[in-house]
Amino acid sequence: MAEINTNDTSEVKQSFSSEIKRLIPILAQTTASVLLSGEKGSGKSWIASAIHQSVSKNPKNFLELNCKSSSETALSQTLSKIKTQISQLSGLERCTVFVSCINLMPSFLQSQLLDFLKETMRSGKNVKFISSAEENLEAKISSGLFLEELFYKINSVVLNVPPLRQRREEIAPLAEYYRRLYCSQTGFNFTGFGEGALAALENYFFAGNIDELKNLIQHAFIVGELPLIKADDFGLSAAGCGSFCEATARDLNLTDKSLKTALDAFKKEYVTRILEENGWNQTKTAKILGIQRTYVIRLINELHIQKK
Repeated sequence: MAEINTNDTSEVKQSFSSEIKRLIPILAQTTASVLLSGEKGSGKSWIASAIHQSVSKNPKNFLELNCKSSSETALSQTLSKIKTQISQLSGLERCTVFVSCINLMPSFLQSQLLDFLKETMRSGKNVKFISSAEENLEAKISSGLFLEELFYKINSVVLNVPPLRQRREEIAPLAEYYRRLYCSQTGFNFTGFGEGALAALENYFFAGNIDELKNLIQHAFIVGELPLIKADDFGLSAAGCGSFCEATARDLNLTDKSLKTALDAFKKEYVTRILEENGWNQTKTAKILGIQRTYVIRLINELHIQKK
C-alpha cells in the first residue's frame, strides 16, 4: 500500500493539538532553527512540513536529510545536493532544510552540517533549519556522541511533541484522515467506522504513535468487510493491547493515582511482557513495539525493569 506524502499536510495538520497549530505559523515567520523532540512516529515530519507550507507553497524547497534510512555515503551525497540547491536560491525565496533523526547523524557529518549552518546563516539566505530527534541530545553530548556547538545551532526553539497516547483528541481525526486516504488509494469504499471502532482506538496505548495508527487502519482495509470499519478489524488484541490493557489497569492497585504513575506502571508491565515473549531480545522487542532499540534500553533503565 502506498505511503502517505508527508509534504501534503493540508488535511492531517488539522488533527494537531490546538497548541501545536497555534505555534506552526509563529515558528514559520522567522529563520530561527527549530528542534522537534519526541517519540518515533509522533508526527514530527508533518509538523516540519506544515511549518514550511505556512510560508512556501513550493514542495521542491522542502529538503529532507533523513539520518535514519540512509547510509553514510547517501547522507553525504544528499547534504551536498542540499548545499547546491541552497546556493541557487534567488532573492527571498524560502527554503526549509529538515534533518530527520539528527540524533543518528554520524560524527563526521555533524561537523559538515555545522559548517553548512554557519555558512548559510552568514549568507543571509531565507533558509529555515528544522531538526527532529528521538533521543535526548544533551545525553549524547555528555557521551561525546554529538557536537555541543551543533546542538546550540539547531535548538533556537525546542518543540516537544507528545506521544499520540497523550493526544487522544487527535486519534479520531487522524483515523478519519487515513480512512479517506486509503479509500482513494485502494478503491475500497469504507464509508465510516462502526459502533465502538473509534472508541477502541481512543483506548489503545499506541506505543508506535501515528505510524501504528496508520498500520491499524491499513490492517482494517485488508481484513474488513464493507461498508464500515469495525473494532475487530484492527486486530488490537494481536497488537498487544485490548483485554491486557484492562486487566493491567485493574491489577495495578496504585496508591498514587496520577496519570503519569499509571502510564509508567502500564509501560513497565507491557514492555516486560514483550521482552519475556521474545526471550529478552531487545532488538526483537523494539521491532514489535515500533521503537528504537536504544529507547527500549532507556525504558528498561527508567522503569527499573529486571529479568525474572
